[in-house]
Amino acid sequence: MPLSQEALPQVLRMILKGEHYRKVVVDEISSDFMRFTVGFFKDIAYAKIDGMGIDEDWYKRYFLTGRFSKDATAIYAGLNNKTIVNIYGSAARKVVFKVAPEYYDDMMERVQSLISKDFPDIRVGMNIRYNDCVVDLSFRESLIVVNTLATKHAEIRGGAWSGLGKRLELPLMLTLAKLFQVPPSHYSGKGLTGESREVDFHFINRAGDQFFCEVKLMGKGNPESADSTIARRSNIFIAHTLSERNKSQLTNRGHHWVALGEDEGFARMFTVFRYLDVPCAPCHGDLDSALDAIIPAVFEEIFS
Repeated sequence: MPLSQEALPQVLRMILKGEHYRKVVVDEISSDFMRFTVGFFKDIAYAKIDGMGIDEDWYKRYFLTGRFSKDATAIYAGLNNKTIVNIYGSAARKVVFKVAPEYYDDMMERVQSLISKDFPDIRVGMNIRYNDCVVDLSFRESLIVVNTLATKHAEIRGGAWSGLGKRLELPLMLTLAKLFQVPPSHYSGKGLTGESREVDFHFINRAGDQFFCEVKLMGKGNPESADSTIARRSNIFIAHTLSERNKSQLTNRGHHWVALGEDEGFARMFTVFRYLDVPCAPCHGDLDSALDAIIPAVFEEIFS
């Protein structure tokens, strides 16, 4: 799930101010998952009212209508698309429908064994209420529904976090450039290193030298991600959070770094510009006021 167009400017502002932006992303994940869940439950309720079982045959009828991609077929069947590809070499619909019955037969056997052993008096099932109608799901149907929701949530969550950095790289770098008044002739959105590896942004100093940037909006639990800068030989590494180990490692190997999550972390970018002799000017005045003018202009420039 990509972050919504409305949320991107808000998250960008929070990143530049060193604020915790993750709640916005989590709220987006929750909203998207809730929309999926409500729609999925409606479809199940209609199917049960029509006398259908929530089984593999129902999935075949439901997901061969052309409304869904082949990736969605695996997710709605409660299966991880990447796992299917790794094991079976493909996640085509015919593969999913072949794998799903075996998967759920095995899962049901294991779950029933655990319940019978540890909780012999428990009976598992669920019901869905919709417009005063109540439909009951069997143990197997409940298992399929719960597993589908879990798989879908994992997909939404993974897509949100992995896509966030990519979608914000260009707006972030353009905002930093404009914030410190770097002339457009002294930066570019794409470039190649001497080893022909693509990087996402680079600045150009007065002598015409290019300085390649790497953006990783990582958190504390992902300190090794700075290694990608060294591997790709970028000159400037911009992150939300950097460990002291990261900073030392980057500095010792001749890389410049900016940790936006620190107090006025964005200001270090001006120091980097001056050191590299990239034309720039300090950011005077209130940061919020500056961002009020710059961020809308950046998104209009990108998406116009």
